[in-house]
Amino acid sequence: MEMRWSLILLAIATAAMGQITMSDAQIKKMGIVTDEVHLIKNESVGPFVGFFEYSDRGAKSYTLSSEATVAELMKQTGDTVRKGDAICKIASAELLAQSFELRDIKNRLKLAKAYAKKDALLYKEGVISQRESEKGLLEVLSLQTKAGEIESRFRFAGADTEPKEGMMFTIRSRLNGVIAQAPFKAGEKIDPFVPYLKIADPKAFSVYLKIPPKMISSIRKGALIKDKTGNEIGKISAISSSVDKMSNSATAVATLKNSGAEYRAGTSGEFYILSKENEKWVLLPRVAVTKYKNKEICFVKTAGGFAPKTVEIQKNYKEHVAVKPEGFTPHMRVVTEGIINLKGALSGMGFE
Repeated sequence: MEMRWSLILLAIATAAMGQITMSDAQIKKMGIVTDEVHLIKNESVGPFVGFFEYSDRGAKSYTLSSEATVAELMKQTGDTVRKGDAICKIASAELLAQSFELRDIKNRLKLAKAYAKKDALLYKEGVISQRESEKGLLEVLSLQTKAGEIESRFRFAGADTEPKEGMMFTIRSRLNGVIAQAPFKAGEKIDPFVPYLKIADPKAFSVYLKIPPKMISSIRKGALIKDKTGNEIGKISAISSSVDKMSNSATAVATLKNSGAEYRAGTSGEFYILSKENEKWVLLPRVAVTKYKNKEICFVKTAGGFAPKTVEIQKNYKEHVAVKPEGFTPHMRVVTEGIINLKGALSGMGFE
C-alpha cells in the first residue's frame, strides 16, 4: 500500500514538472541504482586469439651461413643473460676456416703496418717516392677491410673468433636480456641462414593475432587492441597481406605499450581490436534500456530526480548497447535498477 501511494505521488510530480522528482531518501527506499554512461569513438571487433612473443625491438638474433652442430649448452630458452655470458658451444667447419683466415690476415696486417711505417720514414727522408710509400698504406687498408668482414661474420654468429678444444666455438650474448630462442640439446643441427639464437628485451612483448579473412578489411595499422577486461594494451603495428592456408587466417602484430607481470612468451589470450572510427556513440548498460509506448527509453539522473529519454540503438553487445549521443553528456548517469517503479510514474503522461 505504501509503495503504491509513493508511485501515485511520483506520477503527480512527473506531470507537474516534466520530470520525476525524488529525494535521496526516496531513491534509496525504492531501490533505484544508476551507472555512468561512456562515450565511444570506435567499435570493438573480436575476440581474436593472440599469442605473446618477445618483440624484435631491441632484440638480437644470431645466424650462420653454413651448417653447424651444438656441442654443449650452458644456457637455455627463458634464462636471463648479461653481455658476454656463454650460452653454448658449437662445432662449425666454416667458422674454423674463417678463424684460420682471420689469424693469417691479422699476422699479415701486423707486418704490413710495420712496413708502412718504415716506408713513411723512407719517404720523409727522400729515399722513396710518395707513390711507393702509399703502396704499403693501401695494403694495410685492404687487410683491415678483410679482417673486418670476417669479424662481422663472427658477430652475426655470436661466436668468439678463436676456437676452443679443437674446433669448438663459444657463443656469447652480445647484450643484456632474456633468451627468447636457443638450441634445445647437444647434437642439434643448426641450419644455415636460419636464426638459431635470439636475445630479447624482457620488457618488450608483441602479440600475434589470428584474423579471419573476412575481417581483415575492418582492421587497420595503428588500431588499438584491448584485453578481455577492456584494458587498452597496445596497437596494431603490422598486418599480413596473405592468408595462411593451414589456419585460414591472416596475422596481425600488436606492439604492447607496457610489459606486465601477467605476460609470458608462448602463452595465448583473447583480444579485441578497435575497428575504423565511427561517429561518436554512447555505451549504455543493456538493463538501462526499456520499452515505453513502443519506444526505447532510459532514465537519466537529474539534479532533482530522473528524466525519461528516448534512445536510438545503433548496435547490441553482450551486456551493453550503443546509442546515438544526442542529449548525453560525459559522466551522465542512467538507471539500471528500479526502472519498473519509474515507468509506473510515467503512467498516463505523454512522452517524447
